[in-house]
Amino acid sequence: MKTNYKEIARLKGREVSERSIAKQLKISRNTVNVIAHRMLESGYSFSCFVEMTEEDIIETLRLKKPKGRNEDSIYVYPDYEKLTKELSKPGVTLQLLWEEYHDECRLSKKRGYQITQFKKYFNEHLGKSGYTDIIKHKAGEKIEVDWAGKRPNWQDPDTGEIIKGWLFVGILPFSGYGYAEVFSDMKQASWIKGHLNMFDYFGGVSRILIPDNLKVGIIKNNKEDTIVNSVYSDMADYYGTVIIPTRIKKPKDKPSVESLVGQLTTSIIAKMRNYQFFSMKEYNQQLMVELERVNRKAFQKKEGSRYQIFEEIEKSMLIPLPNRPYELCEWRKAKVATNSHISFGKSYYSVPHKYIGETVDLKITEERLEIYHKQAELCSFALKKGQIGVYSTNPSHMPTNSNAFGEWNSTRYLNWAKQKGPFVYQVVQRQFESVKVEQQKYRTVHSILKLADKYGTNRLENACQYALEHSRCPNYKNIKAILTNKQDINWAEEKKKKNEESKFLRGAKYYE
Repeated sequence: MKTNYKEIARLKGREVSERSIAKQLKISRNTVNVIAHRMLESGYSFSCFVEMTEEDIIETLRLKKPKGRNEDSIYVYPDYEKLTKELSKPGVTLQLLWEEYHDECRLSKKRGYQITQFKKYFNEHLGKSGYTDIIKHKAGEKIEVDWAGKRPNWQDPDTGEIIKGWLFVGILPFSGYGYAEVFSDMKQASWIKGHLNMFDYFGGVSRILIPDNLKVGIIKNNKEDTIVNSVYSDMADYYGTVIIPTRIKKPKDKPSVESLVGQLTTSIIAKMRNYQFFSMKEYNQQLMVELERVNRKAFQKKEGSRYQIFEEIEKSMLIPLPNRPYELCEWRKAKVATNSHISFGKSYYSVPHKYIGETVDLKITEERLEIYHKQAELCSFALKKGQIGVYSTNPSHMPTNSNAFGEWNSTRYLNWAKQKGPFVYQVVQRQFESVKVEQQKYRTVHSILKLADKYGTNRLENACQYALEHSRCPNYKNIKAILTNKQDINWAEEKKKKNEESKFLRGAKYYE
């Protein structure tokens, strides 16, 4: 029996009970309930439905799927192909797309589907086109990363030893497009390098990184607080992404990478067991070949492949890579000395003098040293590799008046040296004369003068005199070596002996 939708609307408008409507129209009460509920959801009043034709009511409520869409229909059919790409973008929802669609229909003075029908047909389109995960994942929003449990291996060509490595895996959950690389260990350098190579392979970065709670990445992760490793955090900041680790012992927080690990173990590592590799490099070369096969393999239950979805939709949604890749760095702490320098690698680097006595953070890359105080960058220098005792000083870091350091300045050091002897004074004076910024020599001069505590003032004076005979500007190392090897004692004894011998020699006048 044909359902009279207009009559249901008319009776509901008069607040007739559903039981009475079902009895009067000789249909089930459940049918009345479903139709009335959909009418309420549509946004139209019951009186509006009374004015419609039965066909319009069916089309509005989508109570049955039409066999074909009539081009002359009063409804504007959405371009779901276009909307699918819009829905994949971060922040875009079905509600937002419907509102935009509805506004376009209103401006063009045409009738659009209500949100119930809009969502229904959209979901049908997503199911047909293979993008059902588009509701759960957004393109370019997340990358899930982890180490695989199954360990790959290769053979040492010299010893024949079987070497086991570790498999780094990353995946974009939206497309399922993945990356894998083998490393010799799971240390921080390997972890960071895996990320950098993965970003390069994807050609971009997601807005969120989802790692497991491994120590090289996450220091602390509980209900109260999450602390990310400083190097890992610095890398994420450089690429403009955010690290949100999974909850402890919750593998379902990153199901995509767990699934890819399983597939890689079965499709790649197990398959590659029949190959013989003699280096990690060889293994990774074949791994990339097998990885491409997995990414480009056609889906079984829907059209396309991971690669196709990635190229068509997700790749353009990723954050573009910076011009230069991130440089792996090391973080350390140092205290600013009274000469306004910090020590690293047996060399010295200046810091603005107002930070004397403060503890600063050092960010060390392969080529540079950056100095931070409470996360604010103070200065940076090119590293003095293989150079010992070298100073890198920015004159603007030094105060105009050396007394700003307190008592420790060139005047005090020279007065102190004068008390030790004229040759000690001369050595100290020449040390200060050899540099443009006196603070660079505070440590050296202080160390020279402190030698008197161990060897005595007389020996220090003799050592300085001996050193000055062999070098115009002797340093701490020269003088320390003279004292350690007792060259000053031997020299002083030899000098005394010559003086005594000269007393018994007759001068030229004696023979005139």
